[in-house]
Amino acid sequence: MSTSIKDLYTRAGITDLAEFYRTKFVSDEVLDARYFKPLDRFDIRFARTMWVYDNVRAKSTVLDLGCGAGMLALLKRKQVTLTGVDLSPECSLAARRNGYDATFTAKLSRLPFPDASFDYVVSLDVLGHVGFEEKDQVLAEIKRVLRPDGVTMHGIECTDRATQKRYEEMTPDELRKFIEVDGHVGLEEEQEHAARFRRFFQNVVCQPRYALCISSEEFIKQADQYGLKFETDFVDYLRSLSFKERRAFDMAMGYVFGNISDLNIHLPKSGLYVLLKASDAPLGAFYNEHRDRRALYATEANARSLDRSPAVTFDEGWYEPNLLPPIARWMSGSGKVTFSSSDVSEITLDLTTHMPDLRTQPLELEFLLNGERLSCFALLRRAWLNLHLFVPERLNSEANGQFELEIRANRTWQSRPMNDETRDDRELSIAVCNMEVRGQRSEIGGRRLEVGDQRSEVILQRS
Repeated sequence: MSTSIKDLYTRAGITDLAEFYRTKFVSDEVLDARYFKPLDRFDIRFARTMWVYDNVRAKSTVLDLGCGAGMLALLKRKQVTLTGVDLSPECSLAARRNGYDATFTAKLSRLPFPDASFDYVVSLDVLGHVGFEEKDQVLAEIKRVLRPDGVTMHGIECTDRATQKRYEEMTPDELRKFIEVDGHVGLEEEQEHAARFRRFFQNVVCQPRYALCISSEEFIKQADQYGLKFETDFVDYLRSLSFKERRAFDMAMGYVFGNISDLNIHLPKSGLYVLLKASDAPLGAFYNEHRDRRALYATEANARSLDRSPAVTFDEGWYEPNLLPPIARWMSGSGKVTFSSSDVSEITLDLTTHMPDLRTQPLELEFLLNGERLSCFALLRRAWLNLHLFVPERLNSEANGQFELEIRANRTWQSRPMNDETRDDRELSIAVCNMEVRGQRSEIGGRRLEVGDQRSEVILQRS
C-alpha cells in the first residue's frame, strides 16, 4: 500500500490540504523577540528554540524551514538575519509580523534561494510533516542553500514502530484520527533520521529528547490521542491543574530539560523526538556551541514603549501577550507594571474588555502611579479606548526615576468554562496594549478618551 503524502491524506479523507494546515498551524501567538522575558528561557515551550539560540553565531544568517508563526523569532536578539519559508501564506505572514526579516511561501523541496545562501538551516517539528517520497529532495535543498561550512539543525518528531502501527497498517478511520492530531504523514524512527542525513552530510549527530520532559498539554495529548501509557492518576492530576499551575509545571520541565543539555546527559531512545545537527564541516559541541545569553537580559534605558521593552516588568497579574490584533496583555483583577524613566509627564495606553453584561454591571477601573490615584472610571460597553493619564509634576520629581503603574478592576470573568477542552480557567478583566510613557507635557485643555470610532472629550480627574 502506498505511503505517499497524497495517498495518505486521501485515505484519511483530507481533501483540502491548504485549509487543513491553515486551521492547524496558523497562530496569533506573540513570539516577537521584544516581548521575550528572560524567565521564559526555562519554559519547556521554548526548549527547542533555546537549543538553536545557543548554537548559532551572532550576526549569522538563518533559514527557518516551515517557520509557522515564528518560533525562532528570539534569534533576533543575537542580531541574526532571519528568513522563514512555509507552505502557508498565513504562517509566513505571522512569522514576518513576529519579527522575521523576510518570509516566503514555497515548498521545502523547491526553496526560492540561491546556492550557499545561509550559515544555518533549521527546522522545528517539520520533517514529520514531509512525505517519505519528498524527504531526500528536501535534504538536497538544505544542502544546496547551506554555505560550505554551514550547519543544519532540526527538532524532529519520531515514531516507535514497536508501539505504533505503520501507516499502511492503519484503517482509514485510524489514519484519519492519527493525522488529524498533528498532521504527521512522514514519521520515522530516530535512527532512520540520522541515516538519511548521513547520505547528504559528512558529519551528523543525533540525540533523543523529550524522553523525560514534556509539557503538561503534551502529556495529556500523548496519552489521549496517541495512546502512550502514562500513569492514569498522573494524567488526571495534570488535567486538574489551573492555568498558572500548568505554567509552573512547564517551567519545571523546561528547567530540567536545559540542565540535561548543560550536563551533556545522553537520554535513552524515546520514540518521540530527536535533536539533530549536521554539516560537511567538523561539528562543534552539540549543545551551547555559541552560547551567549547576554542579549536575553538586555535593557533599554528610559524606554518609551512599555509593551516592548525588556527593562519593563509586568507582574503576575498579567498574562502573556496575545495578538487580538493589536498586541495586548490580558489582566486579572489587578496588575502592576514597573519601569524606569527620567521624565514621565504622561502615560498613554489602549484598553478593551470582552466582559459581558457591562450595561447592567459596569466594569470599574482605577489607575495608580507609585500608589497615587491618577484616574478612575467605569466601562459601560465594549470598545477600544485610547487613554491618556497625566502625571503630576510633584509625583514625577519624587519618583527618582522609578515608577510602578497599578491598574485595578472591580471584577473579572472567565472567558471559557473550566471544563472546556482548552482548560482555560483564567480570570480576566481588561486587555491593554500600546503602553507608552511621554515626557514634557504638551498644552492640552481637555483630556481625550477615544471610544471606538467615536471621540469625546472627557476630563479624567484625580481624587
